[in-house]
Amino acid sequence: MRIMLFACVLLIVASTGASSMPSSELCVGLYAEASRSIMSVDYPGAFMPFELWIWWLPSEHGLAAAMYQITYPSNVIQGNLIVNPLAQVNLGCVDPQLCAVFETNCQMDWVWTHRRTCFLTDALPGFIEIGPPGPSTLEAANCDLGYPMEAVTILNKFGVNQEAVVAVGSRSWGAIKSLYR
Repeated sequence: MRIMLFACVLLIVASTGASSMPSSELCVGLYAEASRSIMSVDYPGAFMPFELWIWWLPSEHGLAAAMYQITYPSNVIQGNLIVNPLAQVNLGCVDPQLCAVFETNCQMDWVWTHRRTCFLTDALPGFIEIGPPGPSTLEAANCDLGYPMEAVTILNKFGVNQEAVVAVGSRSWGAIKSLYR
């Protein structure tokens, strides 16, 4: 009986620990809600508000800071911007939409930096995209000594009146599933 109980405890600890395991790559995705399952929005025939969340999955080196740019199609009006209280945007960030610095501690699990209320005005298809603030590739600072920059994998383009475009690559199915645990 004790062996069975010990095995159950090990199974529970192993399964709960897996949800906070960092990815081998630093990733970012755009979602319509906190559970990171909706990646698009459709126009229902009337002026419609929706939320856009920017979610980051740190690599095994963590996430300390990120600079990025969000581009919106013409039929999306940007509303209020809410900054995650963990993201201290007052540390040299010119525009809070473009930057997040985690001053208090290194982020090692999924974390959102910003949440914006947007308004969809018509049924024209398009995408909301995240990318670098300039012509380079998207990078973010990890938590290693000296906060070195690390390439960021963009998980999706947020679909407006169409399905989202989800990034594909050479990942295994197990690696992809681990991002959503």
